[in-house]
Amino acid sequence: MLLSNVSYGGMLMNKKRLFVYLIIYLVFFLFLVVTSYDNKVLEIEEKNQYTWQKYMNEDEYNQLQKDMSYIDVVRIVGGAGKEIKSDVYEWNDEILLTRGYQIQFENDRLVKKEIKERRGNSMR
Repeated sequence: MLLSNVSYGGMLMNKKRLFVYLIIYLVFFLFLVVTSYDNKVLEIEEKNQYTWQKYMNEDEYNQLQKDMSYIDVVRIVGGAGKEIKSDVYEWNDEILLTRGYQIQFENDRLVKKEIKERRGNSMR
């Protein structure tokens, strides 16, 4: 009887240890995914000769198509947008201080894009 309790306790300890290892691997995997995504954006932005090139212009806006991924949009624009809501990003216009471009994503796919006219002070 005592031997079976020790064996059962050992199984519980192994399950706990397995669970801890799985959590550690999951956290490590998520860290790799997030850092590789940030590295792609940084790599794209570093190719710009000037800082203003990370903003959007009307020609770039017109190139955006439905079902594009966020990273595809970043490649076209040359920089990351500012997340203003969950899955909604905004880029400033390269020239006009009174215009911004809002792009909405669902499941990392472009579903809606619109030009926002701003009044008053610039958001830069």
